[in-house]
Amino acid sequence: MSSTSPKPDDASSPSAPDEADAANPWVVRLFLILAFGLAFGIEGMTLVRGYLLSGEDEAAPVVEEQEGAGAPSARSDGPLRVGDDLLPATAVTERVAEMQIRAHSSGPWTFHLVIAVDNRTGAPYRLTLRALETDDGTVLDDVQTAAWPAGDSTQLRAAWPMGANARPQSLTAEAELQHAGDSTRTVRRRISFGHVPVQMER
Repeated sequence: MSSTSPKPDDASSPSAPDEADAANPWVVRLFLILAFGLAFGIEGMTLVRGYLLSGEDEAAPVVEEQEGAGAPSARSDGPLRVGDDLLPATAVTERVAEMQIRAHSSGPWTFHLVIAVDNRTGAPYRLTLRALETDDGTVLDDVQTAAWPAGDSTQLRAAWPMGANARPQSLTAEAELQHAGDSTRTVRRRISFGHVPVQMER
């Protein structure tokens, strides 16, 4: 009679896959906790950094370049004419009241530009005109500037001596508006000129 050795009981044998399945949920939870913790940590640091730097950003001057839509250069989208607003982006009205070249038969020509400023805001305002360029490529560095307190309305009369037969081509206009907390908003625009009338004088 042959005897057969008893087979091991399948139910009593250890199951390695069951143990792995029991450990997997804890690993998944650990990774989820780490992922959410990292995300919240980065967001918290961003908020804290923005809060700490907010005071410094408010005091810093803000500079805005007012240009034509889609224009790569810092020039206005059209020639300046009498009656135009010099800097439409500001709350102050800077209306072109006069634009003329006074020519002399024996001497230099002079370009005259008069800007009527109406500062109805509650803050001081300064307007600066600089870097007048003529059609022959000459750049005149004479700076014309004036300041207006809140509620003041006066004119800025600017004049640039030029060579005979020269015509103004462009200049830079810059406005500075004071705000609370010693902050300054600056608006800068490169303005081009079209036809400027010439008045001959003896």
